[in-house]
Amino acid sequence: MESSQGRKHLFDLKIPLGSLLGFYGVLLLLYGLLGPASVYTKSFNVNVNIIWGILMILIASAFLASSYLGRSTKH
Repeated sequence: MESSQGRKHLFDLKIPLGSLLGFYGVLLLLYGLLGPASVYTKSFNVNVNIIWGILMILIASAFLASSYLGRSTKH
């Protein structure tokens, strides 16, 4: 791992974390859209899977965008 000025790090954790959060966010979003509505009676009929799916996708997008923008500005 090279850590001098002007050289990028070898292991950027934003890429695998963003990918994993994005994958789980898509799964939650799809389950919230296609799953049974009877599951949400305990949460006052609020579809929490859609809310958390969208939130996880947004966070994953921020991780991946910051990783991409960090690489493109260092060249």
